Amino acid sequence: MDQDNTIAVQALDSAKSAHHRLDRLEDEVKDIHDLAAAMAATRQEMSGVQADIREIKQSVSKLTARPGIWWDKLAAAAIGAAATGIVAAILAQIL
Repeated sequence: MDQDNTIAVQALDSAKSAHHRLDRLEDEVKDIHDLAAAMAATRQEMSGVQADIREIKQSVSKLTARPGIWWDKLAAAAIGAAATGIVAAILAQIL
């Protein structure tokens, strides 16, 4: 009978130990679940940030292209003025 009692005590201790480990695992699984939810939220925020960065890059590209466009317009105006002057001088010689 003493051996049966020892086996029962060992089985009870083993069950308590298993329950204790399961309780710890439940906490760890909950923490992992919370971490996965936080990662999903972070991924969504990163997508928003990437869209904002693309928009900022486009705005900066437009701003940096402006001086080049102004120089092109100035060169076209200068060429147009020179051509107009040459045509006017030729017409003045003819007339």
